[in-house]
Amino acid sequence: MDDKKWIPLYKKNKDAIWIRAKLTNGEEVNYDDHSGWRDLKNYCETNKLFFEELYLQFKSHQVELNTDGVGGIYIVRSIKGSLSSGANQHYYTVGLVKGSKVFKQMFLTPELIIDKEYEDEISECFTEAIIYDKTKKN
Repeated sequence: MDDKKWIPLYKKNKDAIWIRAKLTNGEEVNYDDHSGWRDLKNYCETNKLFFEELYLQFKSHQVELNTDGVGGIYIVRSIKGSLSSGANQHYYTVGLVKGSKVFKQMFLTPELIIDKEYEDEISECFTEAIIYDKTKKN
Protein backbone atom coordinates (compact mmCIF):
# COMPACT_ATOMS: atom_id res chain seq x y z
CA MET A 1 0.00 0.00 0.00
CA ASP A 2 1.07 3.55 -0.70
CA ASP A 3 2.01 5.26 2.56
CA LYS A 4 2.40 8.57 0.70
CA LYS A 5 -1.40 8.83 0.51
CA TRP A 6 -1.86 7.74 4.12
CA ILE A 7 0.75 9.94 5.87
CA PRO A 8 -1.15 13.25 5.39
CA LEU A 9 -4.29 11.59 6.79
CA TYR A 10 -2.32 10.13 9.71
CA LYS A 11 -0.87 13.54 10.57
CA LYS A 12 -4.43 14.81 11.13
CA ASN A 13 -5.24 12.01 13.60
CA LYS A 14 -2.12 10.39 15.07
CA ASP A 15 -4.02 8.68 17.92
CA ALA A 16 -6.40 6.71 15.71
CA ILE A 17 -6.58 2.99 15.06
CA TRP A 18 -6.57 2.87 11.26
CA ILE A 19 -8.32 0.37 9.01
CA ARG A 20 -6.30 0.32 5.80
CA ALA A 21 -7.17 -1.69 2.72
CA LYS A 22 -6.34 -2.26 -0.90
CA LEU A 23 -9.41 -3.42 -2.80
CA THR A 24 -9.61 -5.80 -5.75
CA ASN A 25 -10.01 -2.83 -8.13
CA GLY A 26 -6.65 -1.42 -6.90
CA GLU A 27 -8.23 1.38 -4.87
CA GLU A 28 -6.70 2.08 -1.46
CA VAL A 29 -8.84 3.22 1.48
CA ASN A 30 -7.85 4.46 4.93
CA TYR A 31 -10.34 4.93 7.77
CA ASP A 32 -9.51 6.47 11.15
CA ASP A 33 -12.94 5.63 12.55
CA HIS A 34 -14.74 2.30 12.73
CA SER A 35 -17.83 3.85 11.12
CA GLY A 36 -15.86 3.82 7.87
CA TRP A 37 -16.16 0.02 7.93
CA ARG A 38 -19.93 0.29 7.43
CA ASP A 39 -19.42 2.65 4.48
CA LEU A 40 -16.81 0.29 3.03
CA LYS A 41 -19.21 -2.66 3.37
CA ASN A 42 -21.82 -0.86 1.27
CA TYR A 43 -19.21 0.22 -1.30
CA CYS A 44 -17.78 -3.31 -1.64
CA GLU A 45 -21.22 -4.93 -1.95
CA THR A 46 -22.44 -2.39 -4.52
CA ASN A 47 -19.31 -2.73 -6.67
CA LYS A 48 -18.59 -6.45 -6.04
CA LEU A 49 -15.19 -5.73 -4.47
CA PHE A 50 -13.13 -7.43 -1.78
CA PHE A 51 -9.69 -7.08 -0.21
CA GLU A 52 -6.31 -7.67 -1.77
CA GLU A 53 -4.68 -6.32 1.39
CA LEU A 54 -6.14 -5.41 4.79
CA TYR A 55 -4.45 -3.94 7.86
CA LEU A 56 -5.11 -2.50 11.29
CA GLN A 57 -2.58 0.16 12.19
CA PHE A 58 -1.71 2.26 15.23
CA LYS A 59 1.11 4.72 14.61
CA SER A 60 3.90 2.62 13.02
CA HIS A 61 2.58 -0.74 14.31
CA GLN A 62 0.77 -2.48 11.46
CA VAL A 63 -1.08 -5.81 11.69
CA GLU A 64 -1.79 -7.58 8.41
CA LEU A 65 -5.09 -9.45 8.22
CA ASN A 66 -4.78 -12.41 5.87
CA THR A 67 -7.73 -12.41 3.49
CA ASP A 68 -6.62 -15.39 1.37
CA GLY A 69 -9.28 -18.08 1.08
CA VAL A 70 -11.84 -16.42 3.34
CA GLY A 71 -15.51 -15.88 2.54
CA GLY A 72 -15.62 -12.59 4.40
CA ILE A 73 -14.07 -10.31 7.00
CA TYR A 74 -15.67 -9.25 10.28
CA ILE A 75 -14.53 -6.16 12.21
CA VAL A 76 -16.20 -4.65 15.28
CA ARG A 77 -15.10 -2.52 18.19
CA SER A 78 -15.49 -4.29 21.52
CA ILE A 79 -15.16 -3.48 25.19
CA LYS A 80 -14.55 -5.82 28.12
CA GLY A 81 -15.27 -4.51 31.58
CA SER A 82 -14.87 -5.70 35.13
CA LEU A 83 -17.20 -4.71 37.95
CA SER A 84 -14.59 -5.45 40.61
CA SER A 85 -11.81 -3.31 39.14
CA GLY A 86 -13.85 -0.69 37.30
CA ALA A 87 -11.35 -0.89 34.44
CA ASN A 88 -12.40 -1.41 30.83
CA GLN A 89 -10.36 -2.82 27.99
CA HIS A 90 -11.05 -1.69 24.45
CA TYR A 91 -10.62 -3.96 21.43
CA TYR A 92 -10.97 -4.38 17.72
CA THR A 93 -12.40 -7.84 17.17
CA VAL A 94 -11.46 -9.18 13.75
CA GLY A 95 -12.90 -12.36 12.27
CA LEU A 96 -12.18 -14.44 9.20
CA VAL A 97 -15.31 -16.04 7.76
CA LYS A 98 -14.76 -19.64 6.68
CA GLY A 99 -17.95 -21.52 5.88
CA SER A 100 -20.40 -21.09 8.77
CA LYS A 101 -17.63 -20.20 11.26
CA VAL A 102 -15.92 -16.93 12.09
CA PHE A 103 -12.41 -17.26 13.51
CA LYS A 104 -11.96 -14.23 15.74
CA GLN A 105 -9.03 -12.41 17.26
CA MET A 106 -9.46 -9.66 19.86
CA PHE A 107 -6.81 -6.96 19.45
CA LEU A 108 -6.26 -4.83 22.57
CA THR A 109 -6.21 -1.16 21.60
CA PRO A 110 -4.41 0.99 21.00
CA GLU A 111 -1.50 -1.48 21.12
CA LEU A 112 -3.01 -3.97 18.62
CA ILE A 113 -1.88 -6.98 20.64
CA ILE A 114 -3.91 -10.19 20.39
CA ASP A 115 -5.53 -10.82 23.77
CA LYS A 116 -7.95 -13.61 22.86
CA GLU A 117 -8.72 -15.96 19.96
CA TYR A 118 -11.88 -18.02 19.51
CA GLU A 119 -14.43 -19.14 16.94
CA ASP A 120 -18.12 -18.36 16.64
CA GLU A 121 -20.96 -19.47 14.45
CA ILE A 122 -21.69 -16.85 11.81
CA SER A 123 -25.22 -16.61 13.24
CA GLU A 124 -23.70 -15.25 16.49
CA CYS A 125 -22.03 -12.31 14.72
CA PHE A 126 -23.28 -8.86 13.81
CA THR A 127 -24.13 -9.25 10.13
CA GLU A 128 -23.66 -5.53 9.50
CA ALA A 129 -19.98 -5.96 10.43
CA ILE A 130 -19.22 -8.64 7.82
CA ILE A 131 -17.96 -7.78 4.36
CA TYR A 132 -18.42 -10.87 2.18
CA ASP A 133 -16.26 -11.69 -0.79
CA LYS A 134 -18.72 -11.12 -3.67
CA THR A 135 -15.95 -11.38 -6.28
CA LYS A 136 -16.03 -15.19 -6.36
CA LYS A 137 -17.99 -16.85 -9.13
CA ASN A 138 -20.48 -19.47 -7.94
